[in-house]
Amino acid sequence: MIVNRMESFEEDLLGKVVSTEEEAYNLYNSYATRTGFSVRRGQKRYNTKKVLRQFSYFCSKEGFRLDSDPSEVSMANKLETRTGCEARVRFAFQDDNGMWKVSHFVSEHNHELAMPEERQFLRSNRKVSEAHLGVIKTMVDAGIRTTNTYSYLSEEVGGSQNVGFTKRDCYNVVNKEKMVMIEAGDAQSLINLFKPKQAEDPMFFYTVQVDQEN
Repeated sequence: MIVNRMESFEEDLLGKVVSTEEEAYNLYNSYATRTGFSVRRGQKRYNTKKVLRQFSYFCSKEGFRLDSDPSEVSMANKLETRTGCEARVRFAFQDDNGMWKVSHFVSEHNHELAMPEERQFLRSNRKVSEAHLGVIKTMVDAGIRTTNTYSYLSEEVGGSQNVGFTKRDCYNVVNKEKMVMIEAGDAQSLINLFKPKQAEDPMFFYTVQVDQEN
């Protein structure tokens, strides 16, 4: 069964022109968000000189998951998210103007599309803005727990449905920032990581001993 649940219009991207890969992704991802599905990157094709000539983006439900080895016992049943959906877009390079043009476009999906209230949670649509990132960093540095930070952001915008990303995304951002600090090899960064940890857990203890060079 083909499902193409769109409000009151049929949007056609065929022939649309962009100047960069980033613009191409944003064009299709914006269309996907309005329509109700998530996007993933597809194949790229190069010429004999290894110059990029074509690239594609697919519906995230494109293809099927490869069957696992039947001799192996899975620890948990994974939710099947692939349906073999054929919805996609292909951009081809135009030699005459140096732009990228939509040369192939399939709009039909073989699965239910997200309702308007669900679209903000689509994977390719979720994004932590620079403004939110700044708030998250400030609150975490002050020793505020990640879950409380996300609750604060939700209250500020009238509910989690308006934040633009999930609590898991918030945790991922915090963990990424912590890893950047640790990989930098800065002792002070490590101490800054311990401080909020101690504020969260009264049983957590650390001490620091410095040399003559402090």
